[in-house]
Amino acid sequence: MNYLAEKIIGLVLCTVFGVTALTGAPSASSAPSGTIALAPLDVQNYLIEPTTTTSSTIYIDPYTSACEQFSALAINLGWPADQRTVLESIMKRESNCTPNAINRKDPFGGSRGLLQINGSWHKWLIGKGIITQASNLLQAQTNLLAGLEIYNYGVERYGFGWGPWSVK
Repeated sequence: MNYLAEKIIGLVLCTVFGVTALTGAPSASSAPSGTIALAPLDVQNYLIEPTTTTSSTIYIDPYTSACEQFSALAINLGWPADQRTVLESIMKRESNCTPNAINRKDPFGGSRGLLQINGSWHKWLIGKGIITQASNLLQAQTNLLAGLEIYNYGVERYGFGWGPWSVK
């Protein structure tokens, strides 16, 4: 029975190749007869412009890790470029680079987002107009902006921005 199946398959293949040889297969170098026009992709819609003039927009590579993508977004939002490596390690340690991470065990009402911003900062961030409620911190862009404000507070007050994340 197996031999018969092999013969049938061979006959079908020979027929297909024979018909193709007789009718003439299209040349690989010729242009296809029916092409589909694709609309140009506007990449600018996917880049986030920086909020300050001191940083430059960098490309967010979709083939890199989540931490690298979020740190690129952070640089586009105004974070100092020389802090990118530290920022990636903080996001990895705090949330495993998961924007909607919540640690409900935090004594100040839970830590939220990429940078695990805890509840002790909520009133201050609301006063600054960065968030309206704690759940806003689960959005990556908002969390990074809030983290930048906290980082800048540390730099202005103590000369070191990473204090709230226990980095020395």
